[in-house]
Amino acid sequence: MSDDTAPSGRLSTGVDLLDSGLGGGVPAGSLVAVSALPRAQSEPLLYAMAAANSTRYLSALRPAEEVADALTTAVPMGKAALDVDVRTVDGDDVLGSPEEFLGGLDAGSLLVVDPTTELEQGDRHRYSEFLDTCKRALRMTDSVGLFHCHENTPSVLRRDMTLARADQVWDVRMDVVDRSVKTCLAVTKVRGGTPFGLVELTFDEAGVTATVGRD
Repeated sequence: MSDDTAPSGRLSTGVDLLDSGLGGGVPAGSLVAVSALPRAQSEPLLYAMAAANSTRYLSALRPAEEVADALTTAVPMGKAALDVDVRTVDGDDVLGSPEEFLGGLDAGSLLVVDPTTELEQGDRHRYSEFLDTCKRALRMTDSVGLFHCHENTPSVLRRDMTLARADQVWDVRMDVVDRSVKTCLAVTKVRGGTPFGLVELTFDEAGVTATVGRD
């Protein structure tokens, strides 16, 4: 896990090596898309960054209580109390009144949308307006948006819009190697920066740890 310190104008990811590769964290005002198969271990990345920042967590799939329990379990021992506002949301409601869900973000905070699928399956014009509203809210509050993008077959409608508007794309990949599950992360898009990867992710009671990939 990160020591939760990041240079001014950046938010810590909660993962030391990832912070280092991004120049100290994610630049304020950025939108990040975390792309992963539903069966891959990607949720801990959301939890790690939420634990490192004041967070509004919009859950479009799981009940808020379930997400809150998972976040609490994921926080390493000795970590300060979480500052996370978890809300169960309906994708159609969010698209209909984006200001209701995106307004009043704390300065320098994290906004998590988990997952984006239900929103992306809505009307294209409304989803475009939602992305516009989200980007404005992030810039105005020097915050960061973290969108959990599950990969499905066939491809999710509007996913092209999410990835195009994202300032960064984190690509999570999972393989079984010698009977062990290996999870890797590549930062494939960094607007204004340089993509990098692969890093190997480890998940345990200490949270998420990243190491330089061996492949």
